[in-house]
Amino acid sequence: MEMINQLQDGKTKAFAKHCFERYSPEELNAASEGAPDQDEMAQWKITAGQWEEAVATALADHKAQG
Repeated sequence: MEMINQLQDGKTKAFAKHCFERYSPEELNAASEGAPDQDEMAQWKITAGQWEEAVATALADHKAQG
């Protein structure tokens, strides 16, 4: 989770770690192509931008692990 650990915003980092641990790269890729999940945004108290950054970072870390 090297890229996730570089995130500065605490909420974004926490959600990115959750995404990395819970979702497969395929699921994250599909999520990144759609609109931010309103339920997750409300639950984690994050903005659409934070959601998008977290999903993209979690996906990048999955890809980096090969």
